[in-house]
Amino acid sequence: MDKSIEKLVLESFIKSMCSVYKNLTNKELIIKGVEKMMSPAFKYSGAVTIVGFSGMISGRMIVAMPKELSAIVYEALGGEQPSDDDLLLAVGEFGNMVAGNAITRINNHLKDANVRLSPPSSFLGKDLTFFNFKMNAHNILFESEGLVSRLNIALKEV
Repeated sequence: MDKSIEKLVLESFIKSMCSVYKNLTNKELIIKGVEKMMSPAFKYSGAVTIVGFSGMISGRMIVAMPKELSAIVYEALGGEQPSDDDLLLAVGEFGNMVAGNAITRINNHLKDANVRLSPPSSFLGKDLTFFNFKMNAHNILFESEGLVSRLNIALKEV
């Protein structure tokens, strides 16, 4: 994949993650670092949502956050004392908002990209494992309220 397009995609998702979180919670999401994944496996315990995208650029986004951070997002969406199902709803909606915002940025910048989203899928549990088959993946770490969340972006050229 062209490095400038890869950079655009990563920056779009990072900016979207921070702005959506700030708009919902009125709290900062601090970027702690970006790491290129050397292993195809992505493991996480907590609340996770996956949103795929396809078009000129295809791949998928994973937002992974501790249950406590998902509860903050749920409360920001107007809920109180969330159940596990509510946490799944919160991380799914948050991920959908992040992906929608990022893909809008990408489509506005690359006029012929025509990138579209798939519906989100959400998971809650311990030691969840996801694989990046034949895809270039990056982890971006964020912190808020002393809790670390991850944004995992995997890209493949169509």
